[in-house]
Amino acid sequence: MYLLRKNLFFVVFILLGIFFVSGCKTLEAPSTPYQEWSTSDLDELQKSSGDTWATLRARTLDTSKPLTLSVIMDIALQNNPSTKEAWHDARVAEALQKQAESKWYPQAGLTAELSRTKANSSVSTAVEIDKSDINPALEITYLLFDFGGRKAAIEQEVQRTLAANFLFNQAIQDVLLNVATAYYTYYSSQSTYEAASSDVNDAKTALDAAQERFKSGLVTKLDVLQSQSDYDNSLYSLEEAKGKIKTSKAQLAITMGFTADTDITIVEPSKNVPMDISEKDITSIIDDALEKRPDIAALRANVSASDAAVWTADSNLWPSFSLGASGQGDWHHNYNQIENGHDENYVAYLQVSWAVFDGFNNINVKRAAQEQVESDREKLVQAELSASADIWTKYYDFKTAQRKLEFSKAFSLHADESYKLAFEGYNAGLKSILDLLQAQSKLSEARSQLIDSEDELFIAFMNLVHATGSLHIEKDIK
Repeated sequence: MYLLRKNLFFVVFILLGIFFVSGCKTLEAPSTPYQEWSTSDLDELQKSSGDTWATLRARTLDTSKPLTLSVIMDIALQNNPSTKEAWHDARVAEALQKQAESKWYPQAGLTAELSRTKANSSVSTAVEIDKSDINPALEITYLLFDFGGRKAAIEQEVQRTLAANFLFNQAIQDVLLNVATAYYTYYSSQSTYEAASSDVNDAKTALDAAQERFKSGLVTKLDVLQSQSDYDNSLYSLEEAKGKIKTSKAQLAITMGFTADTDITIVEPSKNVPMDISEKDITSIIDDALEKRPDIAALRANVSASDAAVWTADSNLWPSFSLGASGQGDWHHNYNQIENGHDENYVAYLQVSWAVFDGFNNINVKRAAQEQVESDREKLVQAELSASADIWTKYYDFKTAQRKLEFSKAFSLHADESYKLAFEGYNAGLKSILDLLQAQSKLSEARSQLIDSEDELFIAFMNLVHATGSLHIEKDIK
């Protein structure tokens, strides 16, 4: 009895030691409602997630030469986390598919038990037991037939893998669109800064002219003050343009998978946007797009997966047939009697399993699966309608941007000529300072409008290509 208590205490001690060594740490909530929570233990608690920020900081970008859009897209596809996330999701789906396919193979299980039994009694008819046993066992089962449930379960995972793969393609196209948008926005911000610098020069020229005419007694102090205020306003716009360069460059770096403070130099983009997209082609464009768009294809795969789930649920209403075999051995040694021996047992069987009544669980599982098919199908219909509207809108946004660019070019040309005439007229005393400042304001507006129109046309084109499911590096504007 003493030996039993001693062994029990030893076992409990070992288990407690394992519990404390393995670690048991509780994260506590803030101790008061008015003091900041202490993060002293945060590093230790977050070690399992890895130091991702250090990895991001370690990324380097070759800035020895300006980068083209296609090169930036290549870099983004290698570094942007959204494409990697979608890639890992697709690999998860593939693994789940192979997990389902494992049902085609026999299932084998091996167990073994080693035991030592030692007991004694102090009664008059003393009995002492001292023996050891080894009991290995092997069981193999194979599902012969389950009314198509196994095949349907595999088909369900196949369709989910297809959906994940299509979503991966969609993630790539989304990244390409984001990169192209950020790239041209950054370029446009540089152009805006150049235009703002030209506005400052024009405003300074007007101010100098007003000051000279004031010194000559040809105009009043009002001309100087008005031109000075216009000059100050142009400096304000210049500083605003500087800030937009910084923020747009940061956004481009992020889309490439780099930190916001990464230095980037880009090549001036080509402005040769295709203009020959006829309005008569819009119907065929929509039809082709609905065949190409990865997000629509993913939803179609989801509908097929839901169909397979109905098949799986239906098979659960019927019996399944399995073939099995098992073998077990028992090798024992009795130390008191110096006796060794073994026993063996083999069994082969055909098993029929059928949930005859389960409280209508399987019936309702099937009903839920059927309704899910209809829900997914309506979701697909809604997505197809939205996609057609998206393509239609993006197409006419593009056509509108084309016309706006034409008018912006004409506006810029005429505003520049008007400013030159107004400046000459002011110096000749034929125009007032208000005429000059108004012409200068129109020229500034025309410069900004032209830059915005070029930016809008490029982005409208990229949005249209993206909406049709055709955005790839080899098809983008180099």
